[in-house]
Amino acid sequence: MPTPTPSPAPAATPRDPARTLALLWGLHADRGARGPQQSRTPDEVARAAVGLADEDGALTGLSMRKVAAALGIGTMSLYTYVQNKDDLVDLVVDRAYGDLYPQGHAPGATWQDRLRSVARANWDLFAAHPWLLDIDLARPVLGPGETRKYDVELRAIEGVGLDDVAMDATVTLVVGQATTAARRARAARAAHEASGQTDDEWWAANAPLLERISAMSTFTVAGRVGATVGEAQQSAYSPEAELDFGIERIVAGVEALVA
Repeated sequence: MPTPTPSPAPAATPRDPARTLALLWGLHADRGARGPQQSRTPDEVARAAVGLADEDGALTGLSMRKVAAALGIGTMSLYTYVQNKDDLVDLVVDRAYGDLYPQGHAPGATWQDRLRSVARANWDLFAAHPWLLDIDLARPVLGPGETRKYDVELRAIEGVGLDDVAMDATVTLVVGQATTAARRARAARAAHEASGQTDDEWWAANAPLLERISAMSTFTVAGRVGATVGEAQQSAYSPEAELDFGIERIVAGVEALVA
C-alpha cells in the first residue's frame, strides 16, 4: 500500500504591505460560512510565535509548522491567519512592541526621566526579545503595537519646546542608543558562550601577557584610560554603562536645545 503523500504547503505568497497592515489592525475580511472557521485569534498566533522566537533567541528557526503545533492546530489552518512567514514576522514584531509601556509614563515624571525610561525600556525589550535586533526596520511594520510604542516615546518630550521633526529625531537617537548598546551586549554574551570564559576570567588569563605588552607600549593614554575604565566598571567594556552615558548626553543636548 503506497504511503500517503502529505499535502503541500500553499505556494509562497508575495509580500503585500496592504494585506499585512489589514491583518495587524484587525481589518482582515470576514471569512463567513464558506471558509474554515478560525479557532484562534491573530493575537494568540502572535503570542505563540513570540514564545517560540524567545526560546530560540532568533527568528531563523521560526516556521509556520512550529507555530501551528504550539497552537494545537494544523499547519494549513495557520494559513487562514497569515499567508507567509513575512506576515508572521510582522505580526510577531508588532506583538513584542505592543507589550512595551503597559502603563505609559509614570505620573509626575520629568521629561528627562521619561526620556531615560524610554532608553531603559528599549534596552529591556531587546534583552527579553534579542531577535528584534535582527529586524530591518528601514520600513516599519506600522501595526498598532509599533504605532503605540512610537506614540508613547514621543509623549516623553511632548511640550518641552521641540518641533515635531526634532521630537522624532530625539526619539530615534534614544532608541538607536539603546539598540547599539543591546547589540554589543548580545555580542559580549556570544563571546562568553563561545570562549567559555567570563570577562573577568579572560582578563585574568591574559593579564601576564598584557602587562608585558603595556610595559613595552608607548600608547600611554590608552593604557591609562583602559586601566581606569576597567577599575571603574570591573570590565573592559560595559554596554549598560555606554547606554547610561549616551542617554545622559542626549538629555543634556535636549536641555540645551530648549533652553
